[in-house]
Amino acid sequence: MILGVGLLCAGCGQVADAQAKLVENLRIKTAISDYEQAVRSGPPLDRCVKAKMVAIAYSDAKDVADGQAWAAREREDCQAAAAALHVVPPSRTAGP
Repeated sequence: MILGVGLLCAGCGQVADAQAKLVENLRIKTAISDYEQAVRSGPPLDRCVKAKMVAIAYSDAKDVADGQAWAAREREDCQAAAAALHVVPPSRTAGP
C-alpha cells in the first residue's frame, strides 16, 4: 500500500515544477503585453513601471539574461519618464 502511494506521488514534483513554469511564463507574457499596451497608449511613466514589472517577472523565473535586458530597458524608460516630468534624478556619486 505504501509503495503504491509512493509510486503514485513519484511524479508529483515534476507536475508541480511544470505548473510553476507555466505560471512564470504566463506572468512574463502578461507583463510584456501590459508593457506593449503602455508603449502604444500610455504616458512615459507607465512604460517605466511596466518595464520594471517585466524585469521582475523574468527575475522571478530565474531568467538572468532577459531580466538584465529588461532592467536596461526599464532604466531607459524611467530616464525618459523623468525627463518628460522635468524631474532631475539624484546623482549616483558616493557620499562623504
